[in-house]
Amino acid sequence: MLITPLFSQLDSKQWICVLDPALALSYYGVHIAQQLGEIIEIWIARELWHILNNTKFYLEQPELLIPKSTLNKKASEQERATLESVIWSLQEWKRLQTEHDLLGLNLFWLGDSLRESLLPKGTTIKLLARWEYLARLLDRRINQSQGTNDTLMASFRDTVALSASLGSAFILSYQKPTDFSDNRPPDICKALDKLGISCELVSPQDRIVALESEYLRQLMIYTGLAKLLWEGLHLCVIHLVTPAVPVSDRMSKPSWSDNSACDPEDLGNCPELKEDLWINTKAFWYSLSI
Repeated sequence: MLITPLFSQLDSKQWICVLDPALALSYYGVHIAQQLGEIIEIWIARELWHILNNTKFYLEQPELLIPKSTLNKKASEQERATLESVIWSLQEWKRLQTEHDLLGLNLFWLGDSLRESLLPKGTTIKLLARWEYLARLLDRRINQSQGTNDTLMASFRDTVALSASLGSAFILSYQKPTDFSDNRPPDICKALDKLGISCELVSPQDRIVALESEYLRQLMIYTGLAKLLWEGLHLCVIHLVTPAVPVSDRMSKPSWSDNSACDPEDLGNCPELKEDLWINTKAFWYSLSI
């Protein structure tokens, strides 16, 4: 494979990717997690971790993993295809957990406790509390938004909070074929909009987008995923800008709230969380399609 100067100079190990639950539960989710995880950190959010640990339940009720706005309309061929892909993906995740040691996949998550979490070596134990604070703040917005309090919305919430907690992470998402053809954003961007966080499309002509997307495409070539782009998978990259969230090193150093005794259940006792840390947050996304 031809390695460009850009590829050879950048360390892929420093890249952190959070999988969009919708992508993880698509036909491509397991394959992407396995292949891309060979060279960069892959993270999944807590609610998605719960889903993947309860595949039997969701295989019996896969409609719980489809947006409610979709279910309220007459099912179309595309919507039925989405349901079928969720069922297939759940079966693949179950097989992966049965046949492989997840410790070797470079796949990480935050569970209900540190004991149920899988973190990269050297990660501060405060990452879990940091994520819980940010997720609970988003809960306030979910409770104020009608018709969004479902399993998929909870997984989107957790994904957004995880990306902000990790600092330099990006979210890897995708557009359904109809969304791509109609130039609509991925479902997670629609969820962000319901939470009061705008999600702005960045032109492929933007110089930074061109630079980053070229590098990510090379990572996909290196891991054998480029063929998915030929097949018609419309991958998207989402970046969050969170100016009110204090910057923190996620590794084992004194960090944000390390000396705090805050209880995530009682944000009133957390002075640094009395204000909405999601204020002025924006999201930017672009397509990796070729």
